[in-house]
Amino acid sequence: MIAKRTRDLVRLLGELKTLQERLLKLVEARIDAMKRADMSAMRELVDREEELTRRILERDGLRRQVADAVAEETGCPLRSGRDMTVSQLAGRVGEPARTHLLDAVADLRKIVLRVVRANRVAGAVARELINHVSWVFASVRPAGGKPVGYSGEGAVVGSAEMRLFETVG
Repeated sequence: MIAKRTRDLVRLLGELKTLQERLLKLVEARIDAMKRADMSAMRELVDREEELTRRILERDGLRRQVADAVAEETGCPLRSGRDMTVSQLAGRVGEPARTHLLDAVADLRKIVLRVVRANRVAGAVARELINHVSWVFASVRPAGGKPVGYSGEGAVVGSAEMRLFETVG
């Protein structure tokens, strides 16, 4: 027999896993949009990611409340469940609840790690795109322009009179 609050926590961990899977698909789609240089798709995907992230944070707040309730059911002080790992909570409940909790958190952990890896790839792709665009602009800068200092990011900058392209004859 699994207590109601423990069942709620297992269900909530499953919901968080589903939300993380959706986030992974969005991050992967954003990487594809970056590769295609599809700015409108990137904007839309970023908006959808932000919305989904807000939902994940909201559900995680609920997870903390339910974890508090599970901890209280096992004799822990008020509001102590939010500071415990699911593994610690699982150690306080009996079987089969322990197995269900550990399985749910293992599944969630796997997908969260995949999201973290995908976000690292997205960050690397974005950095490479920025480096490429910076290189392109640096290569079309007029040869006579002398650098006058450094930008906040450490790049060499020219004077305000320097023009990228001559527009008037």
